[in-house]
Amino acid sequence: MRLPKRPALFSALFGKPENTRTAALSRHLEILITRPGHPAHSLRIDLDVMWRVVRWVGAAIGLWLAITLYMTWAQVSNSNSQQRAERLAAQAAAAQSANARLQAENGAMADNLLTLKSRVESLATTLHGFVQKRAQQFPVEEKNKNQGGLAEPLNLANAPAMLHAESDVIAARLNLLLPQARHLAALEAARPMGEPVAGNAAITSDYGLRSNPMGHGLEFHNGIDFGVNIGTPVHATADGVVESAGWKAGYGNCVVIDHPFGYRSLFGHLSKFLVKPGDKVARGQPIALSGNTGRSTGPHLHYTLFYGDKTLDPATYLLAQK
Repeated sequence: MRLPKRPALFSALFGKPENTRTAALSRHLEILITRPGHPAHSLRIDLDVMWRVVRWVGAAIGLWLAITLYMTWAQVSNSNSQQRAERLAAQAAAAQSANARLQAENGAMADNLLTLKSRVESLATTLHGFVQKRAQQFPVEEKNKNQGGLAEPLNLANAPAMLHAESDVIAARLNLLLPQARHLAALEAARPMGEPVAGNAAITSDYGLRSNPMGHGLEFHNGIDFGVNIGTPVHATADGVVESAGWKAGYGNCVVIDHPFGYRSLFGHLSKFLVKPGDKVARGQPIALSGNTGRSTGPHLHYTLFYGDKTLDPATYLLAQK
């Protein structure tokens, strides 16, 4: 096989022929194939056709690259547009949520105003109804303005009616007095009264200023101390609920009872608890045993009464029970 030299091949493919004849010959590539003992064969290639094929293939590759670049650019552009659209959608959603919240707040405010208006109207109606109710409750004020001062004597003819009217008056007064009586009974049961220890125990320290038993100077004593031996039963001085039963600074083992109407009682320096927090207790019920715990110079019971946040002198309440 004989191939043209490389310079001749490149010249044939890309170079310009020197003359017309050479150009005519250079547009074809002839390859001669010979084998010993066989006739020679030749292969002729049209270089013009080859060149056109190469150009078409190059154009196709260039077009493919252009399309690929365009599609890549379009995809990136679409991605940016999509991200921008998502940001705008998120901003629109946030604005819509804010508008919905403001609308809800406005609606709630409007409801509150309507409720307030309804309450004001109800108050006006109540006041108007109160005046009318008072006129109905006390009609005698209107009917008997011009009555004389003579009393009607009781006789057989008018006795049933007058007695019936009198029973109604008594019943009405009882209906007014019974709630007051119940209130007074509950107040009496809740008011701590009497001594927390039996046997007329000696009072070793009164309420008020005293000399400091632990050192020099004066101090304010917020209760009364009863000189009793360790183990003496301590009783509740009113109905109530045990608020606490445990150690309290200064008082040692201590029980505090919460009574209705703002009263509280404290029992300090105890040796043993007989109740626990949350227990309901009644006046006279044993709640603990006296002792000598906490800030104490000897066995005794410390007793303090509170009304709200202020302490009271228990002396008045001790005498009240007697």
